[in-house]
Amino acid sequence: MSIDLSELKRSDFPTCVRKGLARLEEVLHLPPGAKYHELQQHIMDQFVFCCRDSSSKIRAIGPVEELVVVRELSQYLGKMVDTASRNSLFITLFHPSAHDPRIPHKLRILSALVSLAIATHNVSVLEATAVWMQQMCCLSGWSGEVCRGLVQDYFQLTPSAPPHFAAALRALPTMAPLFTANLITTLSQLYAKIGSGEMCERPPDALVSTIVWWLKGSPGLPPHLALVPLTHPLPGVSLPMTAVPPLAPLMKWCVEAPFFEQTSDSSETLPRKTKMLKTETELDKAAVCTTPSSSSSPPPPSASASSPPASKAPPSSETTADLYSQLHLSILQTLQNVPSVRARMTQKQVLCPKHVTSVVDAVSERIRNANNSSSSSGTTSSSNNDNTNGQVVDEEATDTALNRLAQIILVALQTESLSGSLSDMWDSLHRLPKKNRLISTLLSSREAR
Repeated sequence: MSIDLSELKRSDFPTCVRKGLARLEEVLHLPPGAKYHELQQHIMDQFVFCCRDSSSKIRAIGPVEELVVVRELSQYLGKMVDTASRNSLFITLFHPSAHDPRIPHKLRILSALVSLAIATHNVSVLEATAVWMQQMCCLSGWSGEVCRGLVQDYFQLTPSAPPHFAAALRALPTMAPLFTANLITTLSQLYAKIGSGEMCERPPDALVSTIVWWLKGSPGLPPHLALVPLTHPLPGVSLPMTAVPPLAPLMKWCVEAPFFEQTSDSSETLPRKTKMLKTETELDKAAVCTTPSSSSSPPPPSASASSPPASKAPPSSETTADLYSQLHLSILQTLQNVPSVRARMTQKQVLCPKHVTSVVDAVSERIRNANNSSSSSGTTSSSNNDNTNGQVVDEEATDTALNRLAQIILVALQTESLSGSLSDMWDSLHRLPKKNRLISTLLSSREAR
């Protein structure tokens, strides 16, 4: 069977994008073959993404035309009824390759497409993106590159940010739970840097606050949001990849948070706290004006400045430290609920031992740095009181980090969420520069097993 591209070649931009997507969908239903793969690539490059080679007399599309492509993709994918066909088309469109020079162009379009889908409540695009992220691995650089722009669009809110952005964030867990869970994994990995050997970078407070709200849940939100990737089917995917829930990178946030908390001086703390409370207020107000829809229609009007707040309790004046305590509690509660969803899980592993080992190694590095900092301040300080206060802060941060680390590992072991070869993890725990009572209890539990 042949596909006629004559009409497609006569089409002007952006009509060629719509017709190119329709032709590409037809090709995907044909039996697999080398010639059809080349046809798919030709349609995508020339008519959908409009990538031109250097010998072409037609210039490549610019930023404005890219936005038009984003709009056409959003509308076409939003109208596709068959979930399996939509996922297959989406993965084909944005399948990355390290040697493809067109990938940066495609990922830039995909990032804008996802941002638009969040703002317009386009569930079809969000669900397809969730499957794409899981197939590419949520911890991969591809997923990270797509989600990096979302941090600027939604989690670095300024007074001029559109109010409906907060409403869109509130709606995400209910209208696209798999996308939300995978988004948390990727966004947290951008700062946690699991597996890189680097220490955690401090994430924006607005991002931490939003993730805490998502994971804490409320009436209408899916329970155990972080476990959704382990129980959700992937229509249109013949060989699903291993799902990665957000627990490991969020764990790294929690155990390293006490150390980057103490490095924030008073000039940074007040703006951060004020910004965080403003973000929570916007999110709470948005809760009453959010109505998820599966279509790509524009979002509902947002509440005005004079609108009363939601009927929920007003946001408390919690500090950033309180946020990480809540995040830590959410991780423990998620792990405790693993047995209740075990029968529906598509894989046994919840926490990867290798990822946990990297978290332990990062804590070791943090403790060594804190000890070195205390030693250097002790030799240069002219006041014994200043030196003592610094040591107390370091000890408190170290103890908090070790307690969080031990608690998460103990609960994970108890619920069989951490399985496989654990020898490297135990070795890393033994190498910790300091061990408090809870870490010692954890190590003793291994000997008792």
